[in-house]
Amino acid sequence: MRSLLIALLALLWLILGWLYYKDYNKCCVAKSDVPAAAPVIMEKTGPILFKWGDCMPVLGDGWPRMRDSLAAMAVENTVFEITGWYCQNGNPAESDTLGMCRARQIRKLFPEIPDNRISLLSKGVDCDSTYRAGKFESASFAIRKQTENIKETANETLIYFPFNSTRKLNSGEVETYLNDVAQRVTKSGETVLLTGHTDAIGSDDSNMKLGQQRADIVKDYLISKGVAAGQIRAASKGESEPIADNDSDAGRQKNRRTVLQIIK
Repeated sequence: MRSLLIALLALLWLILGWLYYKDYNKCCVAKSDVPAAAPVIMEKTGPILFKWGDCMPVLGDGWPRMRDSLAAMAVENTVFEITGWYCQNGNPAESDTLGMCRARQIRKLFPEIPDNRISLLSKGVDCDSTYRAGKFESASFAIRKQTENIKETANETLIYFPFNSTRKLNSGEVETYLNDVAQRVTKSGETVLLTGHTDAIGSDDSNMKLGQQRADIVKDYLISKGVAAGQIRAASKGESEPIADNDSDAGRQKNRRTVLQIIK
């Protein structure tokens, strides 16, 4: 009887051991033994895309509408800015040269806009390995105001002043532009940096004060439109940073300015 009991216990031990081994192999294999799933690459769509290392645009169904909308906004007294992007991760297939090539190819799609109202730029952006496998966005567009009173670029806006003027803006166009700036920064919380500049007529000290007054007049206008004073920094460079010569009326006019920058 005792021998039978021992035999039954040994059999039960073997059965339990086999069940444990089977469940262990089923649920607990090492991750390295499981084949990795192939990455899923989603094919991007859009009005205008590019392939890796290529500057010829791939136009989608939405391009005609986008093109017509951009062309309609590129009116007189504006510059249509086209920026070609390139991956700045150091691969020679993508470079600043490729970014400019993309901008030039896009420019050909707007033959009705004259060259003097087109600005072509190149911009480096971060990319990952998925960009090599399909098409991707690689351009941006902007309409920049270019008038007698306002010169807008990607990084700053130049607001021009008549000779020796400081008391008020004297321009409905400038006020309209600043209204848009005020509306933007009151919502975004961004900081406005204002720098006043002058021509070289007068002493250094008087021009430093004049430049500050020109920065302050823009600051005061923005505050009157609801921008918090703490969001605005106003300073003067006086006559120290001319952007044109001071030997002509046209050059001095370009130097009498307040530079407005929006800092995120």
